[in-house]
Amino acid sequence: MDEPLFGGISRREMIIERFANAFIISIASATQLTALVQCVRTGQFLHALLGVCTALFAAVEVRLVNWYRRGDLEPSFKYIIFALGFAIALLCIVANLYFFL
Repeated sequence: MDEPLFGGISRREMIIERFANAFIISIASATQLTALVQCVRTGQFLHALLGVCTALFAAVEVRLVNWYRRGDLEPSFKYIIFALGFAIALLCIVANLYFFL
């Protein structure tokens, strides 16, 4: 097996990354489900499109986390990953507020 390009990550960082990954997946999945329910209930396709956008952003985040965990990304990408995760969480919160208010 190849040596990681920028060295491995510590156990503490791995736990934080896994928690962040699970949180983003769960909130994006809940938003996707809510978007589909609202699309069927109201008949507006834009709700489903917003859900698909959040799912795609979450997929990018998960891929970046996996690359970071394998050591293929520089350590400075950790802050970009956290910022993207925060942006996705904020997007999901705003989307759910839009659906229910």
